[in-house]
Amino acid sequence: MTAWIEVLKALTAGPELPIRGTIREVRPDGYTEGFAGASSGPSPMLVVTGDGCRVWRHGNRLRVERGDGRLTFVTDGIQAWDFTADSERPRTGPPDRVHYLGSNQFLLQRRSAADWSGDDFTTPTGPVEETEFADRECWTVELAPPPHKPYPLRIWVDTASGQMLGYRSEHAGQGAQFVDLVVGEDFDDGLFGWDGPVYTPEEYQRRLKDQHLTVQREHAAWFSEAVTASPIGTRVPVDFTPDSFPFRDPETGAFDAFNRDTLLSRRPRSEDGWTPNWGPLHYVWSTPDWDWAAGGINLDLDDEAIRLLQRSLHPEEPVDRQRKIDPPGRGRTK
Repeated sequence: MTAWIEVLKALTAGPELPIRGTIREVRPDGYTEGFAGASSGPSPMLVVTGDGCRVWRHGNRLRVERGDGRLTFVTDGIQAWDFTADSERPRTGPPDRVHYLGSNQFLLQRRSAADWSGDDFTTPTGPVEETEFADRECWTVELAPPPHKPYPLRIWVDTASGQMLGYRSEHAGQGAQFVDLVVGEDFDDGLFGWDGPVYTPEEYQRRLKDQHLTVQREHAAWFSEAVTASPIGTRVPVDFTPDSFPFRDPETGAFDAFNRDTLLSRRPRSEDGWTPNWGPLHYVWSTPDWDWAAGGINLDLDDEAIRLLQRSLHPEEPVDRQRKIDPPGRGRTK
């Protein structure tokens, strides 16, 4: 019987054999994946690979393509190239700024010994078994979940290379696996490099900033045409002129907008009115065509401030169904 420590050695320091294969995701119907995280220092390079991605890896060199052959990511171990935003001109940067995300991340690189030192799926619940998986001889073992996760995780590890062939939460029906792994094949060094045009980290940040400013200008132009081009202020004074639009529907004219101090939204008028799910104190009211909402992020509005705001937004239009809403813990609805 193989001891867990032997599997762990293979996972973290196994022979660096070249591998090639396709990764398939395992997930229940209707499942969607979201990502969240933080990183200090320069902007990280986030690599998200999808179902059916094709992988070539030899040591710390890696190439990932989509199922249709388009490049996603390449690294020669010294430099990295991210093709997510531009297939002809990738973003480049050092490999230590690369973060792999998604269901496939554990199959793209070896986890270090330090990664196996905590309690996040690092302790077997039973013995290591020998079996066959993805047409490869391997070990399989179930790992206990950390306290904040409900289900254990089963992994399959290739005995020849130490490559993780797949993992799955059998209770949740979720995981990822190689389906056609080839081990020991010779690769051309050109697979792991790029000699075309690139965005340096500084150029890429400028590109993102320019794109953001372009979107802001487009939203501001739409707001001027669809709502009002006049400055939106109240006697406080409070500037409601938005600089961000997390939601906008050009067909109906509905929008959610904010700046650092205020929130402003509207929807087409409905029979029962509309109330947003906001934390700060806010007001809702209706005009003949719209249901409106306005709030202050770090300030409390009053009736006079809302009257001045309404005068800026829709002068001469009658207002009804106005309410002042204090969320739970702040006050009451009036």
